[in-house]
Amino acid sequence: MNQQTIYSIIKRDSKIRYDFALRIANELDIDVNEICEQNPFNTDSENTATLPAMPEGFNSLLDDQRVKRYMNHSLAPLLGFFGKENLHKVDRHLTNYYQLSDEGRDEVDRYIEYLLQFHKVEERSAQVKTIKKW
Repeated sequence: MNQQTIYSIIKRDSKIRYDFALRIANELDIDVNEICEQNPFNTDSENTATLPAMPEGFNSLLDDQRVKRYMNHSLAPLLGFFGKENLHKVDRHLTNYYQLSDEGRDEVDRYIEYLLQFHKVEERSAQVKTIKKW
């Protein structure tokens, strides 16, 4: 984040996007809710926070409302289960998964299914079933 963005947020009393607030909060080692009210990972209420821009071409596959519905009702609650201290790991896993070939992704998917046979935590499985989906 550049200095001009930070200046704009502070001096103009602009609303801060959640992704910027999260980066600042992580650097300052404070709770993101202290600097940003619009938390898309707050599952207690219907949140209309400003969502990060979708990659080019993504919106041609899904309209904006459907993307927001997915973020609010599926992805945000799931990420909330991890807790903010683990979000960097989730981000790393998604980034790595994206870089794999289709064959590599299939292999990871099969391995996860295999591991779930032996290491599934029933409480977490029940939590996942509470997600509304989209």
